Amino acid sequence: MQILFIFSLIFAILVSVFAVMNSEPVTIKLLWKQFEFSQAIVILGSAAFGAIIVAFLGIVNRVKASLKIRELQNKVKILEKEIEEIKPVDPLNTEEDKISNIDDNSIESINNDVAIEEIKIEDDKRVNGD
Repeated sequence: MQILFIFSLIFAILVSVFAVMNSEPVTIKLLWKQFEFSQAIVILGSAAFGAIIVAFLGIVNRVKASLKIRELQNKVKILEKEIEEIKPVDPLNTEEDKISNIDDNSIESINNDVAIEEIKIEDDKRVNGD
């Protein structure tokens, strides 16, 4: 930022020196009127008018950027609220969550455990003579 300021200051000094070196009177025709000014005033006035236009465009760009930032921050807040709504209330899974989280491998493992228990029961019946 300081480099830009230094560059602008050097440019302003160069324009001022150029304007002072060219200070002869000139005639400016503006529509139906004619004005006679020093060429230095015309040069400095034009430079000042250009600086005002650049400053105005910079302000417009900053306002647009701040509006976009505000819009995106609001969007982030909405999305964070949606994330909080999606998260389970209780960090420990409820019974319904446990049941819904069972996958095919878990079911197969449970079926295998049940089959092994049934075989053990049948073996116990044979051994005991029931």
